[in-house]
Amino acid sequence: MNLTITYNLQTINFTLIKKPNLKHTYITIQENGKVVVKANQFITQKVIKNFVKQKAPWILKKQAIYKNQNHKLYLGKPCLHDMKKLISKENAKNIILPLVDKWCAIMNLYPNHVGFRNNKTRWGSCSHNNRISLNIQLLKLPISSIEYVIVHELAHIKHKNHSKEFWTFVEKFLPDFKTRQKALKSIMLTN
Repeated sequence: MNLTITYNLQTINFTLIKKPNLKHTYITIQENGKVVVKANQFITQKVIKNFVKQKAPWILKKQAIYKNQNHKLYLGKPCLHDMKKLISKENAKNIILPLVDKWCAIMNLYPNHVGFRNNKTRWGSCSHNNRISLNIQLLKLPISSIEYVIVHELAHIKHKNHSKEFWTFVEKFLPDFKTRQKALKSIMLTN
């Protein structure tokens, strides 16, 4: 079902999908900027419209990011090639693994395994047994952002949480980590 709300003279069109098993209402912004709302089948349209209106600043911000962001990026630069061939595990191994090796040597920290996934929610992760997983979507980012993610995940080998000690340790290797972190947060993960 397609619905519309108005917020600060801006129209937000959204598709409502009702599902019986949902406990909460969810909003997702697709890569093309389309808004999808999933809610329990018993929630009224009025309640849903009010919910969307409350989230309107966030929705408009995310849509603006999508509108302004060129999703055909490779290593932070606009690219006209087939993205499916470029954003691959093979290329991730060829480009990102040497950066991992470089930072392992600098930080003197070595993961038990480095793997690559096409993840929709995380740039990277480090498990309790020091297995690092990196998102192949990192290939869209500039090298400085890729290195921030690598350093962040390697730091989790030493500090398993985001404590003050963790951030001090990251800063030891990347004094500008806050700038890199901010740049990374402005980029939305897409597949």
